[in-house]
Amino acid sequence: MDDILYTVRAALQPFLQVSSLTDLYNAYKTMPVSYALVGHCLFLAALAPEFKHRFLVHFWMTFLAGFGGGTLTAVLMMDPVRAPIGVLANNSIGVTWFICWWLMVYSPFNIVNRIHSLPPIKMVTKLCVTFMRANLIINRVDLAVTMFPGVIAAPLILGTLAGSGGKLIMDAIRHHWGGLPGPAEASVPTFVWRSAVLAAGGYWAACKYTSLLSSQEAAALVITVLLAHSLLSDMFGDKYTDFTYPVARVAHSLSLVPMPAVEAAPAASKAAKKAAASQQQVKQQQQSAGAAQNGGQKPAVQPQQSNSSATSQAKVVVSEAPAKAASGKNLAVKADSSSISKNGKKQESKKSK
Repeated sequence: MDDILYTVRAALQPFLQVSSLTDLYNAYKTMPVSYALVGHCLFLAALAPEFKHRFLVHFWMTFLAGFGGGTLTAVLMMDPVRAPIGVLANNSIGVTWFICWWLMVYSPFNIVNRIHSLPPIKMVTKLCVTFMRANLIINRVDLAVTMFPGVIAAPLILGTLAGSGGKLIMDAIRHHWGGLPGPAEASVPTFVWRSAVLAAGGYWAACKYTSLLSSQEAAALVITVLLAHSLLSDMFGDKYTDFTYPVARVAHSLSLVPMPAVEAAPAASKAAKKAAASQQQVKQQQQSAGAAQNGGQKPAVQPQQSNSSATSQAKVVVSEAPAKAASGKNLAVKADSSSISKNGKKQESKKSK
């Protein structure tokens, strides 16, 4: 316990001596990366609990949610020395992730996940995720400017993917497996994508394009803004702390690009609906034309109906004939019996005489 308190004091001591953005950046650099990595892994391993019964899908999906941005940008940069794939270049990432993932998902009695679900602890691990994400965005922008000098798209694209690539990949996997509760990040961008764009673009514009701030000052500003949002969103909710939404509204209004809504249908689906509607209209027209042709052939069909009615009448006559015959036989039998009784009475009267 004393060691933990000493570590916390040592981590907070540089922040008490901050007098400028450069000092703040240096204070951020004194933060133990290994502890931030543990919090980062714990927070992300708790995502997508509905996939726990598919351990392999859950393992890689949550891993890519946390390290997908760095992996994707490393693949695009194609420089294993300056931008290596973390899990392939450093044992600490793979080992830390595996241990944290197992503890969060399959620990006995789910005890680690229950402890992590406590608001103060979850707030700390979320800060670790934000801290790692902000540093990755800054790192990718710096590398893009160095590797692709004079290219504007390189730092903006790579910085944005570094901050939002994990969410993009995770949503794609969850959509494939039918576990995505809402629209994907690529369909309806949220704070994750918008903050990555603003962080990458703001950092590049402030210290690389205009030299308004030094790299350390701009990095300290980006990290501080994202960390402050992480804290405030836990206390007041994302609805009241999303500073990127007004910026997005203004940008969409000025560019005349419609801002995607949650219930908006993609253009491809709208085109498919129109095509289906046109096909239905064609089918209805064909059916109406066929009905008109059948209407002209109705007189030829009527004799068949009359023949069928004649046959039904014949059946009725045939069925009535046996009944009449049977009734006739009954009358004849009654007549014979009455005549026999009369003859018998006459013979008896003669004998008596």
